Amino acid sequence: MGAEPLVILFAALCVCVLLCVCIRNHCLIKGLLASAVQGVSALYAVRLLGFAIGISLPVNFYTLGTGLVLGSPGVALILAVQTIFHLR
Repeated sequence: MGAEPLVILFAALCVCVLLCVCIRNHCLIKGLLASAVQGVSALYAVRLLGFAIGISLPVNFYTLGTGLVLGSPGVALILAVQTIFHLR
């Protein structure tokens, strides 16, 4: 797939922005934990409620890791990549 470096670059940019915001607000650990909980919650919400609109998002090591590290934007990134590349 030719777009993998673009997805990795976007994910790295999201991590850098998250770290910069957390460092600037002096809440690094609290911010990272809140983002991780929010990402995992969004992942499971999409997993549980996705059948209503036809979205299937598997919960595996990669999606869970993306949700933990990137938070809700990571889950949105997974859904966007799935939609663009027609992955199931």
